[in-house]
Amino acid sequence: MKLKSLITIALPPAVLGLILSIIFLLPVDVNLLPSAISPELPYDYELPGWYGEKTQETERERSILAADTVFSKAVYKRQNLDLSSSSRYNSSALQKNEPSVSVSIVYSGSDLNNSIHRPERCLPAQGHLDLRSSDHSFELSNGQEITCRRLDSITLTENKAEQPLQHIHYYVFIGHDRITHSHLARTFYDIWDRVALGRGQRWAYLQVGSYWGGPTYITEEEADTALREIIKELSVRQIDWTAIKK
Repeated sequence: MKLKSLITIALPPAVLGLILSIIFLLPVDVNLLPSAISPELPYDYELPGWYGEKTQETERERSILAADTVFSKAVYKRQNLDLSSSSRYNSSALQKNEPSVSVSIVYSGSDLNNSIHRPERCLPAQGHLDLRSSDHSFELSNGQEITCRRLDSITLTENKAEQPLQHIHYYVFIGHDRITHSHLARTFYDIWDRVALGRGQRWAYLQVGSYWGGPTYITEEEADTALREIIKELSVRQIDWTAIKK
């Protein structure tokens, strides 16, 4: 095999190994600049067109990340639904006929080794199968644009005769002055900041998810439309765009 071919094959793993080695040598005790995304999610009827309920991170989520990781979570449903028990939109019907959107903002701690990670790592452990990824850009009402990574997956229902439940997740990482949908780019930014600039920035990821198909009678278009609406609303509301580098 020619030397050029050997270099082409060996160089990417060598570079990745070098990056991972550097991560373990980075200082942990640094002053973190705050993320540009606010943890104060809108609840009740604060988000126009939606009703939001605060939710709590699970023990598993808490245990696999560093102790100084911060969570902010909510579930949103459209406001035009009558949530009273006397309505035909009872809890069962709500789950079957109208998409609900789960939102997580998770803030990293000071130790990059035990920091937030991309959802591709944790979704399989939660029973998600057949993960497929793609990138999507959104034009926001404030003139900004944000690119998110989309993950499609399936989970099996308890009734094995039913079709699998289909899931859609979008996520993006927000630092003190940068936004990226790439975990690798976020790692590079963090290493550069700590080694070259002597600073750290607290990263957060915004993840929104919904489901369709299976026993829900919800279509992919309905679920994706709901997700896109929430992403656009929260990206304008939660992110301090004046802090983000162009």
